Amino acid sequence: MKTMKNVKRLGALLVMLLVANGSMGQAITIEDVIVSWDKMTNMVVELAKLMPSEHYDFSPGEPLRNFAAQINHTSGSTISFSYAVNAGKPSFPLPDRNNPPLNKKDVVDLLEKSFRHFRKGLESLSTENLSEEVGWGPMSRRKQITRLKAILIVASHMQREHGKTMMYLRAKGIKPAPAGSW
Repeated sequence: MKTMKNVKRLGALLVMLLVANGSMGQAITIEDVIVSWDKMTNMVVELAKLMPSEHYDFSPGEPLRNFAAQINHTSGSTISFSYAVNAGKPSFPLPDRNNPPLNKKDVVDLLEKSFRHFRKGLESLSTENLSEEVGWGPMSRRKQITRLKAILIVASHMQREHGKTMMYLRAKGIKPAPAGSW
């Protein structure tokens, strides 16, 4: 009987805490986004640097990209998505899509530049800008979403590509660095 009263009290307390948390929910700030971006950037760049130069042409099998193309995909996507954070035109030359970088030095260099470019856009935003709407998706199906949602989609994409990259390293017997997140 006493246990049942305690369970009911605990349940009531939990409901009150959930209601209080919902009404005073913690907002994501631009500072939170930048800290998270830096953590993800470090994870992805560290993996790219872990793969030895001689394995940048490694592919786990058809139809998968080789390692250099996998990293180049991440770089290209980051640059393409940067419009959502008002990053503007990159200050560095973009590689020809038909002739992307293939060697480790150039691939890692482009990756680092793409992340700095996106971060520059983040730094130009305020927390209030996160609720602004931006166009998202192909022109034929473009829709309006909040800038924060766009940033979260980019972060999700980066996490997914990071996971793929880890598998390339594991296939070569290289232990990836621990992953992190927010």
